[in-house]
Amino acid sequence: MKKARKISVLSIIVFICSVFWLMPLLLIFINSFKPYNDMLQQFLALPKSWSLDMYIETWTKFDFPLLIGNTLLYTICTVLIIALLAPMAAYKLARTKGKLSGVCFVLIIIPMMVPFQSYMITLTRLVANLGMTGSKIGYILVSTGLCMPLAVYMIHGFVKNVPIELEECACIDGASKVRTYFNIVLPLLKPILTTVVVLDTLATWNDIITNQLIVGGNAKAMNIQNALYMQFSAQTADWEHALPGIVMSMIPSLIFFVIMQKHIVGGITAGAVKG
Repeated sequence: MKKARKISVLSIIVFICSVFWLMPLLLIFINSFKPYNDMLQQFLALPKSWSLDMYIETWTKFDFPLLIGNTLLYTICTVLIIALLAPMAAYKLARTKGKLSGVCFVLIIIPMMVPFQSYMITLTRLVANLGMTGSKIGYILVSTGLCMPLAVYMIHGFVKNVPIELEECACIDGASKVRTYFNIVLPLLKPILTTVVVLDTLATWNDIITNQLIVGGNAKAMNIQNALYMQFSAQTADWEHALPGIVMSMIPSLIFFVIMQKHIVGGITAGAVKG
């Protein structure tokens, strides 16, 4: 009986916390259907009508097909590069003994330990000196570089727990190191690699600061989040179009997260069990 009461109280607490954390999203959704005056005067009330007119107008005004195309391009390219290079780097560093390997690993993960705000101006100047400011390729390279340290760190820890005997057996059977990596090691990295892909997909899709720093005011190269952010300034705040835009930008990432959340948990759990 006491156990049942504890579970019941815990469920109530979890429900209250869930409502509290979901409230901002719910208010964004509700107010995305309201005119600006209704939004100011009755922020917590339901909209008088659930018309999609503002969504259609926002879709046209922001040129959402272009923004979605840019955001998809950035996300796919960033994730593909990380999924290709991060496992290779992590595997090589984990299997190579020596001080040089340790130094290289530390150098790779240092950006994780330093706040992005402390070097973002230097990074922006570097991109400008390379002539990549305002370009899509410049943003893809920077986004990949910023996501790579965490990916290498996570996969590195996972690789160290993969039995090296499997690779030794493959070597005895005559398999080259490349074949051993692709046929034996890489399939075993699927749980953690899936987790990395999901996290980097969400991070790239929802990025604002980096896109704004690298792309700047180039409307043809902005992602969704940057384009929405540009509607706010000291003089204006286009809430009528920003809120529907925010809702439309969140839908793909929310759907992706709901579908892939079991893989995130599975990858983390697998790593914990192996550790």
